[in-house]
Amino acid sequence: MQNMDVNQSFTAQLFVNNTPIAISRKIIEKKLAAPEVSEYWAGVFRKQLIYSNNLLSYGEEVTPETFLFAYHDDVYTIKIADENGQFTNTASMEGELRNLTVFDGDDPTYFRIIHQGGYAKLDDMPNELNRIRLRSGPQHREVLTYGDQPSFPVLTDLKNRGRTLFLELKILQRHVSSAL
Repeated sequence: MQNMDVNQSFTAQLFVNNTPIAISRKIIEKKLAAPEVSEYWAGVFRKQLIYSNNLLSYGEEVTPETFLFAYHDDVYTIKIADENGQFTNTASMEGELRNLTVFDGDDPTYFRIIHQGGYAKLDDMPNELNRIRLRSGPQHREVLTYGDQPSFPVLTDLKNRGRTLFLELKILQRHVSSAL
C-alpha cells in the first residue's frame, strides 16, 4: 500500500462482547454443524451460505479473522488475512446495503477508529485490548449492527439500520508493514 505509515499500522483481532468477528461463512458452517439444528434452519443456513458468504459478522466458537489496520492520510484501510496469512482482501462497506464485506482487491473503504471519545490512531491506544467504535468513509458513518439469532449479526454503516456497535480491538502486533 502506498504511503502506509508503519509506525501507526498494526495487526489485530476484533470482538463484540467477547465474540470473534469472522467471515460469515465460518459462522454459518458452525451453525450447520450443530447437532441440534433443525432441518428448517439447516435449509435457511445453506441459503445464507450462498448469498452472504463474503460478509463479516461475529459468532460463537469461531476463529477470529486477523486484520491489518494500515494507516495512511489520517485514515485506516482494514485488510483481512487470507488462509496463507497474506493481507490481499480489504474490508468494504460498498453496495446498496452498506454491509461490511470482504472485497477481493484494492478498492477499500476507509475507516476511523474512535477510542475514548475521539478519533484515534495506534499511538492513542497503549493497551493491547481497547474498546472502540468505527466510522467509515469520508462521510464518517458509524458502523452499526443488526440481525439476531438464529441468523447472524450483520455489520453496516447504513444510517438508522442498526444499533451502536462497540468493538474490542485486540492488538497483535504494532508497527507493521503491509508486506506481512
